[in-house]
Amino acid sequence: MLLYLCRINCGERMKKITIAIKDNSLIFKFRTNKPVGPNLLNTNVISNNELVFSDEYIKENSKLVSLFICDLFKEREIKEVVISNNELGILMIDIIKKLPIIEKLIIMDDDNLSYSMCEVIVKSKNIKVLDCYGIPQFMIEELDNHGIKVNSRNEVLFTSNFMAENNLTSFSKIYYKTNIRINDVLTREDIEDIKTFLAINKYLKVIHFDRYSSDNINLIVSLLKNAKVKNKVIQIHDDLDDANAITNLRNLNKELKKKYRLKISLIYSKDYLEKNYLQQIIFTTLKICALIIFAIVVSVCGYILYNNHVSETKIKQIKDDIEDIMSEESTDNKENNVINSYDKLREINSDIVGWLKVPGTNIDYPVVRTTDNSYYLTRNVYKEKDYNGWVFMDYRNSIDILDDNTIIYAHNRFTSGVMFGTLPKIRKKDWLKKKENHYITFNSLYEEGTWRVFSIYGIDVTSDYLLTNFLDKDEKMEFLNMLKDRSEYDFGVELDEDDKILTLSTCLDNNERFVVHAVLVTDEES
Repeated sequence: MLLYLCRINCGERMKKITIAIKDNSLIFKFRTNKPVGPNLLNTNVISNNELVFSDEYIKENSKLVSLFICDLFKEREIKEVVISNNELGILMIDIIKKLPIIEKLIIMDDDNLSYSMCEVIVKSKNIKVLDCYGIPQFMIEELDNHGIKVNSRNEVLFTSNFMAENNLTSFSKIYYKTNIRINDVLTREDIEDIKTFLAINKYLKVIHFDRYSSDNINLIVSLLKNAKVKNKVIQIHDDLDDANAITNLRNLNKELKKKYRLKISLIYSKDYLEKNYLQQIIFTTLKICALIIFAIVVSVCGYILYNNHVSETKIKQIKDDIEDIMSEESTDNKENNVINSYDKLREINSDIVGWLKVPGTNIDYPVVRTTDNSYYLTRNVYKEKDYNGWVFMDYRNSIDILDDNTIIYAHNRFTSGVMFGTLPKIRKKDWLKKKENHYITFNSLYEEGTWRVFSIYGIDVTSDYLLTNFLDKDEKMEFLNMLKDRSEYDFGVELDEDDKILTLSTCLDNNERFVVHAVLVTDEES
C-alpha cells in the first residue's frame, strides 16, 4: 500500500486530513498526533495505507482530489465512507458527492448533524444509508423522500426553543409555515435554526415579536436580508411609547419597504388604544384582525380535535384487529408455548417482538423492533406512514435473551392519549396508591414477564439511563442505585446484581423525558 503526501504547510494552524482505506471502507479523519517534518514536504510517495492532505489544499484543489479519490474508490471497490466528525464532513462533502454510489455514509461524531450537512447529503444523490448520532427531526421526512435510510444512534430531538414553540417538527411544516413567533431571548441554536427555517420555507407571511427588542429586530432583519427574503410583515406586539424607538422603527421601515419590500408594524393592546384617541382607527382595524385571528384559532382547535379523534379511532381499530388475531391464535394454541401465540401477528409485521401493558393507563400495544430507533417514530405497526408512530424496542436490545436493561420508546401523544400519551399518569397519587398498578406486563416472543415498577422521574435529555448491558456486577449495581435515587416516589423495591429491568421512555417536552423503570418479578415473588 502507498501513502501520498501533498506539499502542505506544516504550521500549527494548518489541519492535516488523512484518508485511509480499510477493507471496503474509505475513512476520513483529522491527523492530530503524527506531525510531519520539513524533510517530508516535497515527498510524493512513502510506505503506508493513508493519503494525507491539508485542509487548505483540499479547498484549493477539490477537483483534483475528487478525481484521485474517485479512482481509488472504483479500484478498491469501496462500499462505505466513514467520517470522524461533523466539521470534517462539511469540508469533505463536496468530494464525497462526486463519488460513485455509497452504500453507507457513517458520521462518527456524537453530535446531531446540522441542516446544512443534511441538505448536502440529500443533494448528493449517491448515498443509500446515513449512519449518524442524530439529525434534526424535520429532516427525517426529507431524507426518506429522497430514498436515504437513516440509522440514528440517539433519539431525534428539537434543536432549539424557536423550533419547539413554532411546532416545526417536520420538513413540510417548516416549508408551509405562514406565521412564526420570536422569543425575548435568542440563543445561538435559535439563530441557526431561524437561518435553516428561512432557507427552507416558501410561504412565510408574518413574523411576530412578543415585545419590542431592537437587538432581536435588527438580528432578524439581518437574517432576512442575508437570506434574500422579501414581502414579509414584522409585527411587534408591544405598547411602545418610546419616541426614539418609534422613530428608529419608522426609519427602518422606510428602508426595508424600499429595498426589501419588508414591512414593520406595531400592534398595540386594547387598553392602550382606548387611552389614545388618535389611534382609534388603528384599534378598529385591529379588532377586525382579531376576529380573523379568532377564526383561525377556532379552525386550528377544531382541526386538532378532529385530528385527535381520527388518531384515537385509527389506533383503536388497529388494536381491535390485532386483539382479534391474538384471541384466535390463543384459542388455537392453548397447549403450545408463548411464541406460537404471535405466529399470525408476525405475519402482519415480522418486527413484532412482544406485547406491553401498563395498568391504569391506555398502554396496551404490541411492541416492534427494527435496525434503528427512528423508523417507528413515523410509522405504525402496519409500517404505514403515521405521525403517531408506534411503541418500539431499542434496536440494541436482544429479542432472544433478555438484556440487563430492555428499553421501550413511544411518542407522548397526550392530547389523544395514544402510544405513551398516558404514561405520565404514573406520577398521579391515584395511580400510585393502587399497588396492583405497580406491576407492568411485558411478554416477549419467548416468555411471559411481570415487571414491578421501582423508579419514576422526569429528567433533562440524557442517555445515561439508556445502557443495555454492563461489564461487571459492580457497574450494574451502581447503575441500578442511580435509577432508584432519581425516583420521585419510594416504591420500596430492593434490587440486586442479577435483576433484569425494563425501561419505558417518552417526551415530556422538547428538553425533558419521563422515564419508568421496572424490575422483572421472579416466580417466587409473583
